Amino acid sequence: MRLHGCLALCLYLVGMAAADSHEHDLVIDNRVERFEAFYSHATVRPMDANSRFFLWQKEDGLAAVPPGAAGDAMARRLVDAAWNKYPALMPRLPRLNAEAERTARDVFALDNELLETGTDVIRARLILYVGQFDNNAYTMPAMNDKPPTVLMPVESPILKLLLAHELTHAIHLQLAGIKNSFGAPVGETIFMEGLAMHTAQRAVPELPNAAYTEMPGDKGWFAKCSAHKDAVVKGIYSDLEKSGTDIAMKYTFGLGNTGMSREAYCAAWFAMGKLLNSGKTLAELARVPEDKMVATIRAAMDLP
Repeated sequence: MRLHGCLALCLYLVGMAAADSHEHDLVIDNRVERFEAFYSHATVRPMDANSRFFLWQKEDGLAAVPPGAAGDAMARRLVDAAWNKYPALMPRLPRLNAEAERTARDVFALDNELLETGTDVIRARLILYVGQFDNNAYTMPAMNDKPPTVLMPVESPILKLLLAHELTHAIHLQLAGIKNSFGAPVGETIFMEGLAMHTAQRAVPELPNAAYTEMPGDKGWFAKCSAHKDAVVKGIYSDLEKSGTDIAMKYTFGLGNTGMSREAYCAAWFAMGKLLNSGKTLAELARVPEDKMVATIRAAMDLP
C-alpha cells in the first residue's frame, strides 16, 4: 500500500510539474532555411529585380509592413535596398539563428515575469526569418488556430530589445482579450505600444529612452518627440476613437499632425509613463480590457 501510494503521489507531482511547465509555451517556427533556399535560387543565375521580388513573394518572403498594396510596395523597396547586403550576412546566419532561438526563450520567460502571468496559460508563436536590415518586427493576433504570433528578423543587432517589445504584445493580447489588429482605434494602439515599450525598458534596462522608442535608422526621433510631445498629444487626442487602416497609417508609418513620423509611439511613451508614475503596474495595465483602453489613454493624457 505504501509503495502504491508513493507511486500515485509521485505520478501526481510529475503531472503537476509537467502542467506548470506548459503554462507558458513559446513555439518557434524557423523560416531561415526558406530564405537560404530562396537566396540560392535567386543567385544561381542572374535575375532582374522584378523576377527576384516575385520569387521572394512566392517563397513566402516576410517583411515588417502593413497589409495591402501599400505594404507590398514598401516590401519591394525594402527587398531591393537589402539585396546587396545579403552576401555578407549569409555566412553569419547559422550563428545568428541559434542565438535568436536562445534569446527568444529567455526573453519570453522574462516578459512573463514582468507581467506577472504566474499560472496564466500563455501561448505564443515566434517566426524567425531573414528580414531587410530595417530592425523592425511585428505581432499578429491569434488566428487560424494559431496563438499570437511574433515575426522577428534574425539579423537585427537589437534583437533582444525587439523580442522584449513584440513578445509583450503576444502576451498582452491574451491577458486583455484583444481581438483588433492593424487599424484598431488609435487610443488602443497607443495603449499597446506604450505597454510594450515600457515593458521592454524593464526587460532590457539602463539604455537611453531613445532605444525603446525610435527606429535605429531615425536617430534624433525621440529628441524631436520630447520637444513636441504637447503638440503631438493635442493633435492625436481627438482621434483616439478613430479606427481603420488610413488613420493607422497616419500615426504609425506616415506623418502625423506635427509632420513627425510615428506620432502614436511618441504619445504612447508619455501616456503610459504617466500611468506607471501614477502607481499603476505593468501587470495591472496589461489586464485592462480592450474596450477600456481608449478611455484609459484619454485619462492619462489629461493627467497633469
